[in-house]
Amino acid sequence: MTETSTAPAPGQEVYPDAIGFGFAELIALLNLQHGPAATASAEALRVAGELKDPMILSAGASSLVARGAATVESDGTLSVSGPVAAVTRALTSADRRMQITLLTPESADSVLTVESPDFRILLQPRAYLSWFAMAQDPEISAAEANFFIMRKHLEDHPDGGATLKRLEDPDGGQLLLKRAGGTWSVGYSGPGTGAIQEISGLADDQVLDRIRSIRKD
Repeated sequence: MTETSTAPAPGQEVYPDAIGFGFAELIALLNLQHGPAATASAEALRVAGELKDPMILSAGASSLVARGAATVESDGTLSVSGPVAAVTRALTSADRRMQITLLTPESADSVLTVESPDFRILLQPRAYLSWFAMAQDPEISAAEANFFIMRKHLEDHPDGGATLKRLEDPDGGQLLLKRAGGTWSVGYSGPGTGAIQEISGLADDQVLDRIRSIRKD
């Protein structure tokens, strides 16, 4: 399998805001460029156990080709371009994966941000291990993008919470964010520790500083 990327001429193409991928399709994309980054992304997407399954790989490649998200070259290799190539590149060369969990009293949802030297994408899970991939806003920093997602959730669910952790962090620590009137309350927790160290009365810039610390920017 090979990966190709062709930049469109100005005004010729309009890219979608989001692209949906089934789990077999993601496995096919992850196999376009083998390496530790692809394996780590597979673990973050919860498909690492199927990464080398030839049947799933074949099904994913066939699905991508059938819906026009990939093409087959004359030598039989799979090729992707445009936004699908950007998603592939991000997944297979990422050096930071941030997991954001959005909590309400009744539910929990999650978002995965994947950052490589060239691309930053946002992945939101859906049913049957499918995911929607979206480009992050290039006009703001990655830390600000993380904060935007958490803040928007808490504006919609003021009685909820949001957590953030870097999946590459060997300590496994995470930040918990809650709304506290007109300010923010931030807590920290690590694996196996029941206690949460909480700091209240924080302004936006102070929360951003703590997000950058968890991100290890």
